[in-house]
Amino acid sequence: MNENLKEQTQRGSFLFPFERYHTCDASGNFYVSCHWHPDTEIIYLQKGSIRLFINGSPHIVEKDTIIFINREELHNLDSLAPGTTYDALVFPLEFLSFDFYDYCQQKYLLPLIQKKLFFPSFLKPGDICYNTVRECITGICSCCSLKSAGYQMAVKAFLLQILACLIQQNCLIFSQENRSAFHEKKLDTMKNIVSYLQEHISEKILVDDVASICFMSANYFCKYFKHQFGKTFTQYVNGLRLEKACRLLEETDLPVMEISLQCGFENLSYFVRLFKKDKGVTPSDYRRRLPLGTG
Repeated sequence: MNENLKEQTQRGSFLFPFERYHTCDASGNFYVSCHWHPDTEIIYLQKGSIRLFINGSPHIVEKDTIIFINREELHNLDSLAPGTTYDALVFPLEFLSFDFYDYCQQKYLLPLIQKKLFFPSFLKPGDICYNTVRECITGICSCCSLKSAGYQMAVKAFLLQILACLIQQNCLIFSQENRSAFHEKKLDTMKNIVSYLQEHISEKILVDDVASICFMSANYFCKYFKHQFGKTFTQYVNGLRLEKACRLLEETDLPVMEISLQCGFENLSYFVRLFKKDKGVTPSDYRRRLPLGTG
């Protein structure tokens, strides 16, 4: 697995490595670039719709769907309509492990940790387990909002209840479909592309340069890229740059001009125009609207 794509975000704390992320995309331009992490992620899409890529396979996901991202799966998503709202629960499977080695640990948790057992990718209304899992997710979100005494225990109990329901209804997958050498090569190619773009995002990036590392012609590469990532090469690169710009606006006091340069935009006017089109506000207004204490 390519370490350059590994998300480095710290989940919760050392003693409670769990994080709940609530996203409400008012603009319809929300985008999460391609990455992977060693944690399991459960997403409950409450409103709107998203385009989700898992290991290069595209999916259009509608509201009320529950999504499971298994550990180390390469994934990215973007919203398809304003108002898209979802909760994401991210945690290492080791968080659910027991200090006392028992049947549950041997039969289910270790195979999940070792990637011999997998969560289903999707649960939709009407699917077996859907109602139970949705209620558990709602309970977890409520616990995380209130943070009353013992909420950590409640969160863990809800996650174990989700796992128990999936086990009881035979919803876990004991082996993924065998990947062909061609499929593995395709994933490696995608990882190499994204790694290159992330490493050079502050520089001028030419299609010919990226195509050459994949041993493709520029024309073929552009078609390949659009098919695999769901965006044109330019759209994807600009998306990465705007992601970085938002982080710098939130976390630093750097001038907008300097942020523009660090994100690979040579023309400030173009950067501001693109940012406003994507986020609905200028970079300066975006920073001004941040909560106090940010940056």
